[in-house]
Amino acid sequence: MSRSALYTANVSDQAVSIGNTINLGSIVRRYGCNLDLSGSTIRVAGEGYYNFNVNATIAPTEAGTVTITLYKNNVPISGATASETAGTAGDSVNVSIDCLIRENCAICDGPSNITVVLGGAAATVSNIVVVAEKI
Repeated sequence: MSRSALYTANVSDQAVSIGNTINLGSIVRRYGCNLDLSGSTIRVAGEGYYNFNVNATIAPTEAGTVTITLYKNNVPISGATASETAGTAGDSVNVSIDCLIRENCAICDGPSNITVVLGGAAATVSNIVVVAEKI
């Protein structure tokens, strides 16, 4: 059984519209060959279970709720959604997701693509960190 880990970060302000993918920045640390990053997408290859932790600092353009959701191959992952409410436009909120993803046979299904999508309100994402580990 192979072990892999990936730590990505983007600390640059990015304006993101509702329904768009958040850019995950660049690789800070990487171990193994089952996880890789390409812009806004984490590629998962290798059968097994993967733990994903996502932490984001988000300032919506209007008062209300902002949401982030993990998607696997352009489909929302059940339960991998988190939201926070900002009292006024520009107030920063911290949003976090912690979930377990199962990767089926990579030879049969091919590698999976994991993305983080913004919902609720357009916003500026000032910091996003993703830690993924094959367990």
